[in-house]
Amino acid sequence: MLNIHAEYFKKKLGVLPIETLWEIIDKLISPYHNSFNKKSMSYDDVLELAVVLQTSNEIFRNLEQIAVIKKELDSENIL
Repeated sequence: MLNIHAEYFKKKLGVLPIETLWEIIDKLISPYHNSFNKKSMSYDDVLELAVVLQTSNEIFRNLEQIAVIKKELDSENIL
């Protein structure tokens, strides 16, 4: 499943300029820690980082949706 998400985001993000990739990365890691040296990373490195972060973000979003659905089903005694 992780590979499917990664392939999707690599295609989707692979057409964007490096500046946009950095905006995505900054948005995804802003709650955490920003220690990347933007000037020393190649486009491929930045793309790979953006793909990994976007994939992780999507997986966690899906897990949150599953938790909400499970809670709703539990409250209705369906599960």
